[in-house]
Amino acid sequence: MSESLSTNKIFGEGVSDLTQLQQASKNPILVKFVAPHCPSCETLAPVLQQLVTDHAGKLHLVTIDMTEDPGFAMELGVRSAPTVVLFQGTKVLERIAGLKPKKLYAEVIQKVLQ
Repeated sequence: MSESLSTNKIFGEGVSDLTQLQQASKNPILVKFVAPHCPSCETLAPVLQQLVTDHAGKLHLVTIDMTEDPGFAMELGVRSAPTVVLFQGTKVLERIAGLKPKKLYAEVIQKVLQ
């Protein structure tokens, strides 16, 4: 976790990075909830990284380990990993539970960025 997160930063980790981005950035934030020993989480990681990189400067990606921040996951009703939650500030825009095709994530991102 970083002490002062730049809004230019594309990738973040943990609730503190998410909170800082929610306060400082106008861009949507993709939050990927993961867990250790989750093969689907490992499969999803490069897919989301590529999508966010393709939209650099318009989108952030924050990874949250559900075992490190279980309270936050429970607060959002996240029960399984991987789950992706798309925020605009503190407002939840979309939620995708489980591993889905890349096309679905791309469509959700496109819809929010329009």
